[in-house]
Amino acid sequence: MKILKNIVKIVFGIGIIYILTVTFFVLKPNINDYLNRTEFNSTKWRNWKETESSFGVRWNMIHDLTENNNLQGKSKIEIKTLLGNPSNESETEFIYYLGLTGHGINTGSLILKFEKEKVVEIKTWQG
Repeated sequence: MKILKNIVKIVFGIGIIYILTVTFFVLKPNINDYLNRTEFNSTKWRNWKETESSFGVRWNMIHDLTENNNLQGKSKIEIKTLLGNPSNESETEFIYYLGLTGHGINTGSLILKFEKEKVVEIKTWQG
């Protein structure tokens, strides 16, 4: 009976360790995104050049930019003043390349959709 209790404890302990390990690896990208967040800086954003040492600069600023800078309703001129010229531009959309996401070889983009020259939708894409 004592041996059976010890076996159950060991199996239970291994199960807990397994669950914690799997949870860590599943949540690791989100944890890294959270820990690497930086405050949005318009000058750094506009002057960013993709290099090996600076690949995550824009990606790390994206949360602060989208959550704290009230892009909704801004005009195209205001957006260009804040973010510089987009990587791709159409009549209804600005796309800003964000560089590597830090999750393997994924890259990201900030997509701003316009109606009547004002931002109506903000999306972050990665893939």
